[in-house]
Amino acid sequence: MDRAVQQTDYDAFSCKISAIAKKYLPCQKQLELREFSDYPELHMAYAQSLKNLSRRAYGKVQKAVQSSMPLMNYGTYVRTVAVDIAIEQYINGLPKGSKVQVLNLGCGSDLRMINFMSRYPQLRWIDLDFRESVHLKAKILNSDDRFRQRLGFPAGDLSEEDYVSGRYVLHSCNLNLIEDVLEIIQEHTDPDVPTLVLTECVLCYMKFKPSQVLIDEVMSLYQTGMWLSYDPIGGETSTDRFGSIMQSNLRESRQLDLPTLMVFNSATKYAQRFKSNATSTDIRTMWQYYQTETIPQEKQRLKSLQFLDEIEELEIILSHYVLLKAFW
Repeated sequence: MDRAVQQTDYDAFSCKISAIAKKYLPCQKQLELREFSDYPELHMAYAQSLKNLSRRAYGKVQKAVQSSMPLMNYGTYVRTVAVDIAIEQYINGLPKGSKVQVLNLGCGSDLRMINFMSRYPQLRWIDLDFRESVHLKAKILNSDDRFRQRLGFPAGDLSEEDYVSGRYVLHSCNLNLIEDVLEIIQEHTDPDVPTLVLTECVLCYMKFKPSQVLIDEVMSLYQTGMWLSYDPIGGETSTDRFGSIMQSNLRESRQLDLPTLMVFNSATKYAQRFKSNATSTDIRTMWQYYQTETIPQEKQRLKSLQFLDEIEELEIILSHYVLLKAFW
């Protein structure tokens, strides 16, 4: 099961590379920021390095770019931009220049730390994921000065199994082993510093009990923070078969389970898992986000990239993914 979950990282990265290749990403607002000017270049450099280290993973990237459909690119755009903007809003909501740390649980090949660390010099970023994913990512980051200069050169001789600099930590762990996770993050984070915890399509692959323990224990470590979580929901009406079809397809094609997809099958139920620790929560489906937060000019730009005639299908898909913010 762990192996199958690890492989989902390459799916997510492939989708992001496809959206970049088709000019969906970065969004217009980010294009105007100096710190995001090399966003496409850095991602393409990472993909090229992946080619030399894992032909299988790189093959997924190539296939995604060649066969990318508008629905997939729209979904990746909304997911990526919504998460990016939420991170920016959290940091900007703190007193100017305040220390802040981001804890990305299940980071995979995500590279957003590079641009955010450039934009916010007071930011410290911690990436955690399975050993195999971390070792591959560390090899790529360590082998390219473009990444090393932006992340800070790692101290001492590393075996290319992790990456630790003054402001960036990439470390392997299994999120199901809660004690190990807590030990690592206590070593590399400060409980008194405002903390944003990020989980993107992570909790959905965990069983109910370990995922709830992870949420409760991590939130209790920090005096103040926000948990930002992006996940699918199964749908709660008897006529809504999105969740059951998704589960069936993943089991047959990938031997993957989504243990809590139909437990937290609505936005309201999904938010409940954070209620005991949070002072407030905000949750929206990605369709709601697209409708209310994507400005008309940006929607027009997206339309000009690829013709999309499956608006109803886009609404169905985006309505079954949520972005939650839980504050404490």
